[in-house]
Amino acid sequence: MAENNPQFLHCRIRVRDMERSVRFYTDVLGFKKKGDMASPVGNVLVYMELPGNNTVIELCYQPGAPEFSFPEDIFHMAFSTTDLQEFRNRWEPEGIKFWPDEGPLAGKIYFINDPDGYEIELLKV
Repeated sequence: MAENNPQFLHCRIRVRDMERSVRFYTDVLGFKKKGDMASPVGNVLVYMELPGNNTVIELCYQPGAPEFSFPEDIFHMAFSTTDLQEFRNRWEPEGIKFWPDEGPLAGKIYFINDPDGYEIELLKV
């Protein structure tokens, strides 16, 4: 008998500026816009898909909602790349800050922030 296990489909993250976030995920991380819609309560939703992956990020903009924040080092997304240094060399001149620069993980793993402060971990495959 086959198991009926759930499949992970998407993760919603709240954003402050939809155009800025779509541009970041498209330009920096290679996502493609899969679709968009309005939620029943009026939120603007954009679905971003990373080619070759089955998981989608659902960007959510809430018009008129109060400012938001989240604790540092609690939530992050991890992505792989074949050349960490090349990735850093490409995006650091565009103003993206990379860390750590010291310690045992320097050069083996980097972190960056998306435009809203969500932490993104970058690993070499």
